[in-house]
Amino acid sequence: MKRQTGRTLAVLVLVLGLAAMGLAQPRTLTILHANDSHSALLPMSHQPYPTPFTWLWPDYRMDWVDGFRGPRGFDRDYAGIARMSTLIKNLKRGKSNVLALHAGDVFVGSFEFNAYLGYPELKIMEGLYDAMSLGNHEFDLKMDTLAGIISGIIPGGPPVTLPLLNANINLDGHALAGMIRKSIIKEIDGVKVGIFGLLNEDPFNYGAEVIQRFSGDINHVADMQVSALEAAGCQVIICLSHLGTSGDLMLADDVAGIDVIIGGHSHEEFRKAVVRGGKIIVQAGSHNRDLGELMVKLQPDGTVKLLRWKLHEADKTVRPDPLLEPQLDALREGVVARFGPVYTETVATAFRTISHELPSTGQYRDVPLGNLVTDAMRQAVLAVPDLPPVDCAFDALGYTEFGIPAGRVVGNDILRAVPYGYDPATGLGFKLVIVPMPGQIILGGLDFAVSNSLYAQVSGLTYAYHSGAGHIIPETVMINGEFVAENLGKIYFVVMSEGIFSFLDTLAGGQLTAIPTGISEYTAVHDYMKLLGFVFYKSEGRVLDLAAPAATAPVKR
Repeated sequence: MKRQTGRTLAVLVLVLGLAAMGLAQPRTLTILHANDSHSALLPMSHQPYPTPFTWLWPDYRMDWVDGFRGPRGFDRDYAGIARMSTLIKNLKRGKSNVLALHAGDVFVGSFEFNAYLGYPELKIMEGLYDAMSLGNHEFDLKMDTLAGIISGIIPGGPPVTLPLLNANINLDGHALAGMIRKSIIKEIDGVKVGIFGLLNEDPFNYGAEVIQRFSGDINHVADMQVSALEAAGCQVIICLSHLGTSGDLMLADDVAGIDVIIGGHSHEEFRKAVVRGGKIIVQAGSHNRDLGELMVKLQPDGTVKLLRWKLHEADKTVRPDPLLEPQLDALREGVVARFGPVYTETVATAFRTISHELPSTGQYRDVPLGNLVTDAMRQAVLAVPDLPPVDCAFDALGYTEFGIPAGRVVGNDILRAVPYGYDPATGLGFKLVIVPMPGQIILGGLDFAVSNSLYAQVSGLTYAYHSGAGHIIPETVMINGEFVAENLGKIYFVVMSEGIFSFLDTLAGGQLTAIPTGISEYTAVHDYMKLLGFVFYKSEGRVLDLAAPAATAPVKR
């Protein structure tokens, strides 16, 4: 009897010991994440110029140009939500400790959005992601439209059930109040995970209806969310941030209690995870091209440790999810029925990538895409006899989006480059307007752009500034060879998009007037590229930063 009792006690001690060891063992959590998908539902496929000498093509062997991966080759087929679905499902399969999160900006960026207003993407994401934070572009069509899309009223379908998060907009009194949550708690393999969302409060990104609802103190909002989630027993706290990397770094410095910041807004493909003040910060590019995989360990002392982080490219080696292909084929057909062969018909051939990125060295601060778009604006309105003669064109780097890759250019490539605004009648974006502006206001607008790092892009105009001082150099501003500072009272006719006009008119206190042209920005760029046929654009010194060291010619040896 004593022997049996001894065995029983030994077994009990062993079981309790193993249980204690299990409790003491650190647990792992895998977080799959994406951001800024911008309605890139369908794959991106770009063909270089068809020639047997493709290897001589300027961008053929370049590894990275404006976010486009190499090697180039004839078939650059990548991205798309069906490939992202395959990656997510494969990485989740058979595991109970995986979360999938999206850091915002699902809306705006392709003909798929202009045809369906983001609803199909949100519905597909219900089966892929556990939560999504709102991005600024979710508000581009205004709050009522967003509410209509989420509720399913506008498309005439069932409501979106994907948890949508934001903690720093006061939605009291609006229909969105019942659709957007500040945070959620998920229990993943026995670990309680708290997730909350934050949105950048940059006034350039929103209309007045949104701006007046912002909290005004993001750190305070984040502190409140962390406290609430900790009080609810969360062991891991994740911020789904649409602040951009600079905002994420400040958040990591200023707010305690956050373990992981999943970033968005700045479209950055991190090469490695950042650990700052014990907080892990990651971001995974844009446009459904990459999926981040973050593995963390919950330590016995309650801290969260980075184990590894990896980017998975949604390239042509990833088989698209066959369950989504019929739906995506139908969406494509709907786009083509409304807008024509925007995925297949060649508009022009780009000799090399028309980059959206600022030059990394030298004083030039005009970008190839900015030069193309502003030249296209001038060409479009100069061709219309009933419109006043235009002196110059304005745009801002933030109002263009995605470089145009080298090779064969189709309509969807162009819309990705100039995606903003929405005209219900045509389904296209901002229209162009002509604005009579005295020289004094032109100087003021350029100066504001420089002091706020908006990088005004121009055609028919050149200017220089000093980034260290944060101001333009007025005597350098020229329109068609004429110094504006010597003609401050002269009226110049400036073509710009409706979005730029709205912004400048607010700065000018509502004193500006706009002459409508009826021409969409997309149509202007499309027709200009078609006219050129073979397109080559580069930075050429229309805008100079005199604080930067001038580029030097290579030494010949």
